[in-house]
Amino acid sequence: MSAEYVSPIPADSSSAGGQQQESSVSSQSDQASTSSQLGADSSSAGGQQQESSVSSQSDQASTSSQLGADSSSASGQQQESSVSSQSDQASTSSQLGADSSSAGGQQQESIVSSQSDHASTSSQLGADSSSASGLQQESSVSSQSGQASTSSQLGTDWRQEMRSKVASVEFILAGRALISVGVYAAQGEIARSRGCAPLR
Repeated sequence: MSAEYVSPIPADSSSAGGQQQESSVSSQSDQASTSSQLGADSSSAGGQQQESSVSSQSDQASTSSQLGADSSSASGQQQESSVSSQSDQASTSSQLGADSSSAGGQQQESIVSSQSDHASTSSQLGADSSSASGLQQESSVSSQSGQASTSSQLGTDWRQEMRSKVASVEFILAGRALISVGVYAAQGEIARSRGCAPLR
């Protein structure tokens, strides 16, 4: 059993007043493919609010959510995306406000939570975006899987290592000098005991 649901909401739409767009998709099946796109290439002179909520529980889940691509607004703009996936193989991609510009305040939030055996999560917020006033971007990514890879690299202090090598060489040379003095003194004592003049 397979379920496929596609929900486009007015592309290339414009409004002089407030605009509110909501999309809610819930799918429970063996193979679920869900795509939700809101307000692509849309412009508004007043407030704009876009919300997308996608929930998928299945064996193979692929979820894509895109909000407000290439959108512009003269006043406040708020974009939110929440994606939750629990399955054996989960691939989640969330992109908000790509190439978007705003003359007023802009707030973008992306929350991605994935719990599976193989988890691949990509979150991109506000790429190539410009704003004349405040811009707030938040990204929270949580991943719990069976494969973890950690790499740690620490810089070595080469000066300290060279100093230790020089100190060890100086210690060896000093030891050889002491040995030479001891051998020369011993040869002198042996020569005196035999009644011979010591070698100079």
